[in-house]
Amino acid sequence: MSKIVSLNISGKRYVTFLTSLYQRNKLLLTISTGIFLGFLFLGILFGYFLSNYFENFLKTYLKLLRGIIVELSTFSIFIKNLQAVLVMFIGGLIVIVPIISLSFNGFFLGAFFGYVIHGSFSTASGIFTPWHFIAFTMPHGIFELPALIIAGAAGFRISTLIIGLIKNIVSKIPVNDQYWKFKDSIALLAIAIILLFIAAIIEANFTPIIGNYLTGLPVT
Repeated sequence: MSKIVSLNISGKRYVTFLTSLYQRNKLLLTISTGIFLGFLFLGILFGYFLSNYFENFLKTYLKLLRGIIVELSTFSIFIKNLQAVLVMFIGGLIVIVPIISLSFNGFFLGAFFGYVIHGSFSTASGIFTPWHFIAFTMPHGIFELPALIIAGAAGFRISTLIIGLIKNIVSKIPVNDQYWKFKDSIALLAIAIILLFIAAIIEANFTPIIGNYLTGLPVT
């Protein structure tokens, strides 16, 4: 009985912590989401209406990607995505880095989807349709995309920390009141990393199976 009570108390503490973390960083999470979704929509329009221009870029990118990725494993996927997230986080030292990263990722994903909607993307198995895109993206994307957005917010929180520290130093005010921003940035980064790890497990081990099942392609 005591163990159950202890688990309930611990659960409530985590919920309280996450709720307060969200409330303190709601604006930054909204900004991060807005940047990503805005460029995602812009990318869809670009990929659909300017598919001829995007085609050459896509082929070049995929060729480079094939040369970089040797093994599709949980570890390789996680490390690749972790590097992108850490760049955003550390890049919060200068605000422009998280903005660029969110913009690029949103735009490229949207442009690829828009290009697929246009219906001109062919593979060895035939035409790659929007349904194929969703089936092979969403299983891990439901964790990976929020991780990217949360990491962007963590980077922005670092930016507000730097700005706050500069203001305090100039005004000769103790910097202790800025410490919560650093703690929040670390907490947001930790959540993003956990989500990325879950996404990597799904992408490496389950996404191909789910995608093949949903699209009717043979499971290999």
